[in-house]
Amino acid sequence: MNDNAARNSYSGIQATIFGGTSPLGSVLGGMLTRMGSSNIYPYRSLGSLWDDRFKELKTTADLGYKTYMRLTDFTSEREVGYTLKEST
Repeated sequence: MNDNAARNSYSGIQATIFGGTSPLGSVLGGMLTRMGSSNIYPYRSLGSLWDDRFKELKTTADLGYKTYMRLTDFTSEREVGYTLKEST
């Protein structure tokens, strides 16, 4: 199968990836976007999206297939539930 054709199509999968800056999260995010999924990357750092902390995530997805969500408290059931609401 041609990988380039699959990258520009939407598979209907929306995944939330906790720990997306880790080596495993980066590879998993790249694999999911090659399938055509939309990814959500929750983060908790106080830096902006243009810091070096996010440079690993910038290359894992096509434009429009990734979303960053800043969570202030990962133990809050309401915030984590909001992040996972649309994930399949």
